[in-house]
Amino acid sequence: MRALPALKSLGVVVALGVLWLALAAFRPFTPMPSVCPACAEKGDKVVFPDGKMLVADVVAKNQDGYILQKFGEVRFVQTKEIAKIEWQSGAEPRGLDGFDQILVKGDDQKVLHGTLIQAEPGKPMAMRSPKGNVFTVMPAQVLLYYQHGTRKAALKETPAGT
Repeated sequence: MRALPALKSLGVVVALGVLWLALAAFRPFTPMPSVCPACAEKGDKVVFPDGKMLVADVVAKNQDGYILQKFGEVRFVQTKEIAKIEWQSGAEPRGLDGFDQILVKGDDQKVLHGTLIQAEPGKPMAMRSPKGNVFTVMPAQVLLYYQHGTRKAALKETPAGT
């Protein structure tokens, strides 16, 4: 009988994750003027189904999509939102699924990308970026997180004093 509440909780978490994936859409990068308008943009070319193209660096992938970086901003784009990717190197680089990500709740779609340091229920999650910066996020702020490309449910906070 004890397994039933756990299954219900898991079902709610999975349903929320699926709902988020169904509703979330790629948020464009902040428009930045080029310092060299005549120069060709460098990076991977992400082509959307409507034919629009975005040049950015694909820095990671997970089971639901890709992590893009441009001008220091990081964005998550679902696989279903992409028609194709034209890789700058000619082929998808190895190891893109070797990173972790934390998708933070909120309209601004913050994504932390790097290596997860800590993932314990009720404790802040810590992420070390590829540049060595460490970020912490409270469990209540985490929408979903990924470890080596695999989606994980957000950690539940434990009540104080337990």
